[in-house]
Amino acid sequence: MLSGLPVNVVMISSLIIALVSLIVAILSWSSASRVKRRITRVLRGGGINIEESLAKTYDEAATAKQAASEFDQRLSLLESKQAQTLSKFGLVRFNPFDDTGADLSFSLALLNEYGDGVVMTSLWGRNEVRLYAKPVIKRDSRYALSQEERSAIDLAATTRLPKDSHPAETSS
Repeated sequence: MLSGLPVNVVMISSLIIALVSLIVAILSWSSASRVKRRITRVLRGGGINIEESLAKTYDEAATAKQAASEFDQRLSLLESKQAQTLSKFGLVRFNPFDDTGADLSFSLALLNEYGDGVVMTSLWGRNEVRLYAKPVIKRDSRYALSQEERSAIDLAATTRLPKDSHPAETSS
């Protein structure tokens, strides 16, 4: 007898401890096997170890971060340039002379997002056509503007196309 316990109790207790240890070992082996399969799947079955895979992933992430930064810079430049393009227009047709029969004269304003650009006016007469161009800065010109030119500038500055729309689709 060990420590006052019968041998049968000690043997049964040892056997139970051994069985529990065996079950824990089997479960641990099974869990490790599943983890190994997952890692192999993540590493695409190649002969790459996890350190190499993590280093490669880190390098790819750094490259992607650099590319994203370059795209942000390009996007900012494009947005800046787009704001400077003559993307707004306003057209006003009118009849400046009493002896002509139609609205063949016009004022056309071409502006950017800042209200800078040009306003052109064509005056059609029976014997001649005159064309005038005036620079526009912040929706105004250092030259005197006619009422039609002012209307064309205002129209260009305030007209907005709906998003995802083509100009031909909006004129029904």
